[in-house]
Amino acid sequence: METTLHFDTKVSLSQLAQIIREQLPAKDRLALANMLQTEEDDEPTKEQILSRLKEDYIALQNGTLKTRTLKEVLDEL
Repeated sequence: METTLHFDTKVSLSQLAQIIREQLPAKDRLALANMLQTEEDDEPTKEQILSRLKEDYIALQNGTLKTRTLKEVLDEL
Protein backbone atom coordinates (compact mmCIF):
# COMPACT_ATOMS: atom_id res chain seq x y z
CA MET A 1 0.00 0.00 0.00
CA GLU A 2 1.37 3.40 -0.93
CA THR A 3 0.86 6.40 1.29
CA THR A 4 1.57 9.99 0.35
CA LEU A 5 2.51 12.65 2.86
CA HIS A 6 1.58 16.21 2.01
CA PHE A 7 3.79 19.05 3.20
CA ASP A 8 5.74 21.75 1.44
CA THR A 9 7.76 23.48 4.10
CA LYS A 10 10.83 22.83 6.21
CA VAL A 11 10.00 20.89 9.32
CA SER A 12 11.83 19.90 12.46
CA LEU A 13 12.26 16.28 13.42
CA SER A 14 9.47 16.52 16.01
CA GLN A 15 7.18 18.15 13.45
CA LEU A 16 7.97 15.38 10.96
CA ALA A 17 7.15 12.78 13.59
CA GLN A 18 3.81 14.49 14.23
CA ILE A 19 3.00 14.54 10.50
CA ILE A 20 3.82 10.85 10.25
CA ARG A 21 1.63 10.05 13.26
CA GLU A 22 -1.27 11.98 11.77
CA GLN A 23 -1.04 10.85 8.15
CA LEU A 24 0.39 7.33 8.14
CA PRO A 25 -1.71 4.34 9.10
CA ALA A 26 -0.39 2.33 12.05
CA LYS A 27 0.79 -0.50 9.77
CA ASP A 28 2.88 1.90 7.66
CA ARG A 29 4.30 3.61 10.77
CA LEU A 30 5.42 0.23 12.05
CA ALA A 31 7.02 -0.61 8.69
CA LEU A 32 8.82 2.76 8.69
CA ALA A 33 10.05 2.22 12.24
CA ASN A 34 11.39 -1.20 11.27
CA MET A 35 13.20 0.28 8.26
CA LEU A 36 14.80 2.98 10.39
CA GLN A 37 15.74 0.50 13.12
CA THR A 38 17.40 -1.76 10.56
CA GLU A 39 19.58 1.14 9.40
CA GLU A 40 20.73 1.77 12.97
CA ASP A 41 21.66 -1.89 13.39
CA ASP A 42 24.40 -1.46 10.79
CA GLU A 43 26.58 0.29 13.37
CA PRO A 44 28.06 -1.80 16.15
CA THR A 45 26.93 -1.20 19.73
CA LYS A 46 29.32 -0.18 22.47
CA GLU A 47 29.19 -3.73 23.82
CA GLN A 48 30.06 -5.19 20.40
CA ILE A 49 33.03 -2.84 20.01
CA LEU A 50 34.35 -3.68 23.47
CA SER A 51 33.87 -7.39 22.86
CA ARG A 52 35.81 -7.22 19.59
CA LEU A 53 38.61 -5.26 21.26
CA LYS A 54 38.80 -7.87 24.01
CA GLU A 55 38.94 -10.68 21.43
CA ASP A 56 41.66 -8.85 19.50
CA TYR A 57 43.67 -8.26 22.67
CA ILE A 58 43.49 -11.94 23.58
CA ALA A 59 44.49 -12.91 20.02
CA LEU A 60 47.40 -10.45 20.18
CA GLN A 61 48.64 -12.02 23.42
CA ASN A 62 48.33 -15.50 21.88
CA GLY A 63 50.08 -14.40 18.69
CA THR A 64 47.06 -15.26 16.56
CA LEU A 65 45.83 -11.75 15.77
CA LYS A 66 45.32 -11.33 12.05
CA THR A 67 46.09 -7.82 10.86
CA ARG A 68 46.10 -6.01 7.57
CA THR A 69 49.00 -4.19 6.04
CA LEU A 70 48.99 -0.41 5.97
CA LYS A 71 48.60 -0.60 2.19
CA GLU A 72 45.38 -2.63 2.60
CA VAL A 73 44.00 -0.10 5.06
CA LEU A 74 44.87 2.83 2.80
CA ASP A 75 43.44 1.08 -0.26
CA GLU A 76 40.16 0.66 1.61
CA LEU A 77 39.98 4.38 2.27
